[in-house]
Amino acid sequence: MRFDWERWAVVGPKDDTGLGRQAESIRAVLGIGGQLAPPSERLLDRPLAGPGDRRLDPRCPRDEVRELLRGLQGVLVLERPNWHRELLPLSRELGVRTVCAPNWEWFAARDPLWRHCELFVCCSRFALGVVRRCGWRNAVGVGPWPLPLGRFPARRVGGPARIFVHNGALMDPFDRKGTHDVIRAFRRVGRPDLRLIVHLQREAELRDLDQRVDVRVGNLEEPAELYAEADVAVQPSKIEGVGFLVLEALASGLPVVTTDAPPMNEYVAQRELRVAPRWFKRRAFQTGWIPQAHRRLPRPSDLAAKIAWCAEHDLAGIAAANRAWAEASFDPGRVRREWEEALGR
Repeated sequence: MRFDWERWAVVGPKDDTGLGRQAESIRAVLGIGGQLAPPSERLLDRPLAGPGDRRLDPRCPRDEVRELLRGLQGVLVLERPNWHRELLPLSRELGVRTVCAPNWEWFAARDPLWRHCELFVCCSRFALGVVRRCGWRNAVGVGPWPLPLGRFPARRVGGPARIFVHNGALMDPFDRKGTHDVIRAFRRVGRPDLRLIVHLQREAELRDLDQRVDVRVGNLEEPAELYAEADVAVQPSKIEGVGFLVLEALASGLPVVTTDAPPMNEYVAQRELRVAPRWFKRRAFQTGWIPQAHRRLPRPSDLAAKIAWCAEHDLAGIAAANRAWAEASFDPGRVRREWEEALGR
């Protein structure tokens, strides 16, 4: 099959959430021509970019969905099958290819709509394992989620770290990104010559702050701005589907401190930077419909030790290795070939 990516559409929100960023980045790398954009559930919708972008009202009639699919070669559905209950069945009926890129922590494997999905494309070994263990054999693995590397200029990091950065994104009651953990661990290190930048997309109540912590609130025009002045990114996420914020920091050539749990530990090669999780028995979400979803909490003492280690060691080698890995992993020609081979199986 010849892939005409201009005649494909991503299905997912057009906003500044992680899902919105996933849609934006994969369109840029693969050259996908359009997007069917359901309403954002957490932030304001961004404007449509061109004639290939359409709003997808979850309550619109079947005929309207049929019209949205007219002329498409395929749809790449992010995370879930039910952005509109008729989307996948109608796509199959019309001969439009149906591909899903699932975020494993939201993968509701028993949803009957999945039977209309031809292929699951998983961007981590862990996600692939989850989907297959749930009984779906039409799943393939590819490399990490595609990033447009040109948007992440390489940082030249050398010597021990002095400035650390943490992206708390949209803080939720579970504190998924581990923002409170980062602040507490940084306070434990206690060195007056260190500085921590905490970036949030909206205001949140933060505790244990001191004069070394700089809290910044608001969306950035370019995600690389967050990494422009830091030496190390600290992202001890408790649960991640793609690990987008880890990947962006790696793409910028920053050393990344993260939780030693998948998928983050598939990307961060240095054991010195992976924080041991502590044991606990609560699931991430109090629902039974996503049994595989569970948090991995970073061990506070080990997180502080990892921050201190970065402040005591020359990080130039790690930074150079991270950027080299990103240049190989996110080469657009290689990514397109890998996706086309996966979809052509």
